[in-house]
Amino acid sequence: MVHVAFAQTPMQHRGNRDQLLATNACVKCDLAGVDLAGLNLMGADLSHADLSRANLAGSYLIGATLYQAKLTEANLSGAVIGGANLSGADMKGVDLKRVISSRANLNMANLARADFSEAKLEYSNMEGAILTGANLSRTDLYESRFLFADLTDVNFMGANLHEADFSHADVNGVATDVTTTCPDLKPGPCDMHTLSESGEKPGAMR
Repeated sequence: MVHVAFAQTPMQHRGNRDQLLATNACVKCDLAGVDLAGLNLMGADLSHADLSRANLAGSYLIGATLYQAKLTEANLSGAVIGGANLSGADMKGVDLKRVISSRANLNMANLARADFSEAKLEYSNMEGAILTGANLSRTDLYESRFLFADLTDVNFMGANLHEADFSHADVNGVATDVTTTCPDLKPGPCDMHTLSESGEKPGAMR
């Protein structure tokens, strides 16, 4: 198998990258493995685009549309995604470490095995999302919504869950500890099953 470096991007990928930079849009484009690190893509339309394994580290995606985009194993570490629409996106194994966001829409996204460690995700919408095995340790999730989300085996150790909504979420195997801030602002471990079943915010386990 030939491994192509970012500097040797195939012609089609290069053309799609140039289109994105020129028009701030590349709907349904093949950008798999393309280097977009540190670029200003504010408000860009990348709906249905293939960005699997793409390098978006440190990029600015504020208000961008990535509806149903493919971002499997992409690198978005340190990216700014406030207000971005990532609903329905395939983001399995994506690197979201230290991402900065407010009000990002991750509704119905597949975030299995995603790494959100140390991210700031206040007011994010993850309703109906799949987060099985995801790492959300030390993540700020203030007032984020996880209604009906699959949170099986998610790591919330050290996370800020103040005012987060876990109504009807699957919380089997969820990990919290004394460094976790529960929805009622009390220290963990948090009673996730009660939070999921009732939609209330009782906080720490009694």
